[in-house]
Amino acid sequence: MKDVLLVILKIVGFILILPLIIAALIAFQNQILTLPLKKEVWILWGAGSYVAVNLFVYDFKNAYDFGKSIIEKILTFFKPAGYIVPIYSIFLIFFYVIAIILGKGVSLQPYFLFAIAFTLAMHLILTARDIYDSDSSILKAHYLFTFGIVFIVNLCIISLLLVWAIPESSFISFIKTFSSQTCHFYKLVYKALFIDS
Repeated sequence: MKDVLLVILKIVGFILILPLIIAALIAFQNQILTLPLKKEVWILWGAGSYVAVNLFVYDFKNAYDFGKSIIEKILTFFKPAGYIVPIYSIFLIFFYVIAIILGKGVSLQPYFLFAIAFTLAMHLILTARDIYDSDSSILKAHYLFTFGIVFIVNLCIISLLLVWAIPESSFISFIKTFSSQTCHFYKLVYKALFIDS
């Protein structure tokens, strides 16, 4: 009985955070699509390349597990840190900032943007797979709720990190879009449930 109640609560929790998930995705998409075209293209190519490589060649699961274990050892006090912190992307952004300081940033920018997007896509996809595989229930309630929260937090962290790598990127714009879209979706749900019925 306790397990059934927990599954129901997680499904209800997922339904409640679904507008947040959609709003975060829209805000992140807007942030990427408002970048200068050359930068946007390299980011899209990086993310798309990981998806293609993951589907047809290799999934980089060993590399993901290694990075996740490093984060979990560093942040032992915060259990889901391995899912939330995209370690490889953070390292790439750190090295890119150093390259900018050394005056090599402009020439290396396309490669860094490609690699950052590649590792971010790897982190999100393999995190989703890891959480999915850990949920043995038929309805996958734990997966839906947990990955929903992890997805929102990841997009916020990634959006903040991109500001360091791409000056045209705006975390404030991301937050504004995220909050306005969230309000919009919750208002639509409220109207559909209580006013239009």
